[in-house]
Amino acid sequence: MGVTSDQHESSAPCAPSGSQLLDGTVASLAARVQRLTAEYQAPVLALGVFERVGSNWLSDSLRQAMPQHNEPFRQQLSREHPLSPADRVPPSLHETGLGGLDRHQLVCALCDLHGPDRHLVKETNLFFAVDTVLGLLPRSPAIVLTRAPIGIASSFARGRLWERWRYGDRYAQVSASARAPRWRASFAALLPDDRPDPSTALGRLLAVNALLLARTLHDPVTGARPRLVIPYERHVADRAATRSALARFLDIPAPALVEPQPNQGQDAAHATFATTRHKDQLIAELSRGDAARVSDSVAATIECARQTLAPDVTRTAAEWLAGDDLYELHAPVARASSGFRPASVPVVMPRPDYPPASGVRWRNLLVTNTEMAELLTLLHAGGAPNSRLGTNLLVCPMPHERGGRLHFDRASRQWRVSRGYEEHPAYWVTWLGAALMAAWSGARLPTRVEALEAAAGRRASNCDYAVGDTCPVAEPGLGRGDVHHVIGNVQVWCADGPEQVEDQPLQRYLAGAAWNTPGTWEAAAAERSRYLLGSSRGVGVRLVRDPGTTDTARLGAWELANLLNRWTTVADSDARTTPGALDRLLLRAVES
Repeated sequence: MGVTSDQHESSAPCAPSGSQLLDGTVASLAARVQRLTAEYQAPVLALGVFERVGSNWLSDSLRQAMPQHNEPFRQQLSREHPLSPADRVPPSLHETGLGGLDRHQLVCALCDLHGPDRHLVKETNLFFAVDTVLGLLPRSPAIVLTRAPIGIASSFARGRLWERWRYGDRYAQVSASARAPRWRASFAALLPDDRPDPSTALGRLLAVNALLLARTLHDPVTGARPRLVIPYERHVADRAATRSALARFLDIPAPALVEPQPNQGQDAAHATFATTRHKDQLIAELSRGDAARVSDSVAATIECARQTLAPDVTRTAAEWLAGDDLYELHAPVARASSGFRPASVPVVMPRPDYPPASGVRWRNLLVTNTEMAELLTLLHAGGAPNSRLGTNLLVCPMPHERGGRLHFDRASRQWRVSRGYEEHPAYWVTWLGAALMAAWSGARLPTRVEALEAAAGRRASNCDYAVGDTCPVAEPGLGRGDVHHVIGNVQVWCADGPEQVEDQPLQRYLAGAAWNTPGTWEAAAAERSRYLLGSSRGVGVRLVRDPGTTDTARLGAWELANLLNRWTTVADSDARTTPGALDRLLLRAVES
């Protein structure tokens, strides 16, 4: 079970001229992106056969060498979007209702993954969207991360992830997708709607996701790319060998072994998304019955697939899911619940204010979830909903179990906040959402230079997974006249960004450190940027005011809703408009 690499000549469709229509098909979207990013490197795709394949070591190893994106397709496209991995992706995007705004967001998101330096894009559990995602990135080499089924099942059991991440519902959704016309001949029998126990259902999902990934990588079009396979078990046994193979594949110096941070406490160790220690043994905490059910389910699913899928596809999936015999079974250990909600500790929240700092007046507190929910509710009432056919404009409303703290209640038509996180900083906010919050507050976003000047010499607080999540925006020991979390808790959007050529999507800088990023000055001051509708679980909003600015500068939510709707109407009206032109139109509207 070693690290294997296959080199294939990468083919890509011819790029359209600027006058050609973007018709919404995968080929036309990929061609538009290729034309806009012709001078940039395509990203490397890290594709897991499932979740919990140990991808954090890859991120940690490459953090200093490559900008990274974690599950941009799976996380940022809601189920209503035709390309969402939670949707029944059709063979063509024609007649799906994909409008100009949706095409614009996709092109901007895909361009964001390219750059002068190669980026790393991690995706897991794409299921029936995998061929579409790889079709959108035809020049991207692929790293396939594999792990034996009982190793994945053990990780699920330790974190109670089947229940916490609602995998029973996920099984029902994927099973329904398997019965859609495009897929039923090959996959319906693999995911029967027979209410399986969690271990059996997990094994089936594992096998089907691996089969779909193998099928796509064996396709002569979508699979024509260099690829490297790294089994988790091989990495545990010989980390130096996997790092060397990774360096050769990416043509970079061998990444150094990243040691766990010594200051990470018990809370971080139990956090779902934290990485706190290296594994040096293959131990599965499962009962023998659960281990057997997972292994048998995987084997039975692949055996059934041999009746409808090509032999090389089933053989590859079986190889990726081998290795159960390498694990030592241990009885499950009872653990205290890691919990999802912060402890109910009274926090003295100072009133928002704008004390002077570094030549401008900085809002003393980061924007909270409560404040963002209020603005989103008012904008929705004004006729400007956050999501348009699955394209999120202002925030990415992730489930609470996946780190989301802002949720839209369809019954009341109001946004609510996960209990216990009301005074935590808002994240999963797009630059557009941050800019509208600034306008509504009678403020603006800081420039990158302003943010760096304010943070110079300050020690980062709540970074490096120190507590495994955000903390309240008020820092203990600081008052109304102090600026809390000048650096740390979340990174913040800036008002400016790198220069882009006229046709390319615009980007805006991110500044500072977050709970899930390194807190060193070098890391916090590193130049990084995202597209205007991008968001992540570590980026929030800090506001500043120029001297003399008061609350009279605030814009009403109805006015902002009208502004937003005018821009989305333009975005939907002409498929010939370039991403750069649309973004500049948005900037002029927001800044006017």
